[in-house]
Amino acid sequence: MDVLVFSDSRKVKESFRIRRKNNFFSPPSFCPQGSLRKKLKEAEPGSLVYIDLSGLDSKDVSKELRSLSRQSDVFYGVVDPAGIINDVAGLFHDGAVDYVDKNTLREGITLKRLNQVTRYLSEVRNLDLDEVNRAGAVQPSQHYISSGRDWKNIVDGREYTFCFMYIELDDSVEMERKYGRKTLSSALSSFRRFIESAIRPFNGRVWIWSGIGGIILFPFDLRSSDALKCGFRIMLIKTLYDVEESVFPNFLSFRTALHIGNTIYQKEDTGNIISDSLNYIFHLGQQFAEKGNFYITEEVLLISHSAFLEYFVDEGEYEGRKIFRMRAPIHMGSSI
Repeated sequence: MDVLVFSDSRKVKESFRIRRKNNFFSPPSFCPQGSLRKKLKEAEPGSLVYIDLSGLDSKDVSKELRSLSRQSDVFYGVVDPAGIINDVAGLFHDGAVDYVDKNTLREGITLKRLNQVTRYLSEVRNLDLDEVNRAGAVQPSQHYISSGRDWKNIVDGREYTFCFMYIELDDSVEMERKYGRKTLSSALSSFRRFIESAIRPFNGRVWIWSGIGGIILFPFDLRSSDALKCGFRIMLIKTLYDVEESVFPNFLSFRTALHIGNTIYQKEDTGNIISDSLNYIFHLGQQFAEKGNFYITEEVLLISHSAFLEYFVDEGEYEGRKIFRMRAPIHMGSSI
């Protein structure tokens, strides 16, 4: 997301403390205060625009705010060091997504602040996918078909959009030789029970399973999904499973990947399903993902809670999509 700041004040410019690009926000671009309406025509859809009201008379303030409130493809915030806005709530009623007073300015506009803005957009403004698309935040590669928040309206044989989770144990070829067939069978059953228990509260359902892993589906209502929260939690509680429940003699390592896409849903005969999204998640998990790590596509990150942004790092592109990797929890003994 591009951040544009319209101000002639050095103090205001210095308060924006994002110096380098992260997973979601670019460093701010600073423009002259009087160039707002001209620059808005050139702004990328989905940009976050801040206007500094310092030095403007009441007529100019009304004019600039009216111009911003009419924008349908950018989000805007107001910087008001002098406190000239009497009705702050009215700004939000007119479409503003942030208000920065002198105290906030003194503390600085940090990544944490911008994450609060995106949280406001998702939780309070409740943007649906079409709104986000118009704002340029998500550019889906195909037509999405809501599968709802749960499974009650999903009909066998119809096409829907799901969140696909790929999960598979690492070093599976060596397992039977290492543990023996009987021990391995018991251990794999325990692993599947762990996964099923972990996904159940998030409406996840095991769809394709080969013993060492497979594909889990999460319904997607075109607004949000708990799939990322589920994957995140699995990575955090993995060590508890290793210690308390696992039949494997050693700590487990598995790789996980998450993507959004379309498929015809069938309870059985899944081997005959033709789906680019299904193929992609298998490729991502088997050919790109490295041992012990959790990967997500950009589409997943953009429909998930903004609090997750700081826990994922950019891993480049795979087959035309941006990929992000979860920072390894400290207890896993890895570094980012």
